[in-house]
Amino acid sequence: MKVGQESEILSSKTSLGLRENIEGCLCYTLTWLTGLVFFVLETKSRFVRFHAMQSFLTFAVLSMLISILQTSFGVDRFIDYFLINLNPLLLPYLFLHNPVMFYSQLLDGLLVLSLIPFLLWLFLIYAAYRGIRYRLPLTGDLAEKIVGDVYKP
Repeated sequence: MKVGQESEILSSKTSLGLRENIEGCLCYTLTWLTGLVFFVLETKSRFVRFHAMQSFLTFAVLSMLISILQTSFGVDRFIDYFLINLNPLLLPYLFLHNPVMFYSQLLDGLLVLSLIPFLLWLFLIYAAYRGIRYRLPLTGDLAEKIVGDVYKP
């Protein structure tokens, strides 16, 4: 992305009245849920719609896949892992609320998989804030295709 394009994204407004980079960040805040909400509400910005759809696709798939992998170690914990993988904000909350349980789960290897969506979530928020249209390998390409098919300027 060129410097001019980045500053254009950082200063242009969306149909909701926010700057594109701020709205792009908000697409990731509650993972797939805010992605879906912003995809429906945003009608002007292709940048925001791309991040919204990528958030929806990425975190819906990741939360299901990782939760299924984690429950292969213990079937009774699917809901717990699904909620943590669904919203990466719960991972630091779990650490602060109950560090002993957090470390025991981390040492068992079950929570290590939850770090993947958490770190990816932080990176995507940062990229959207910087005005970067970072495309993930599978879901980014699909999001680009969906936005291209649905987007009407």
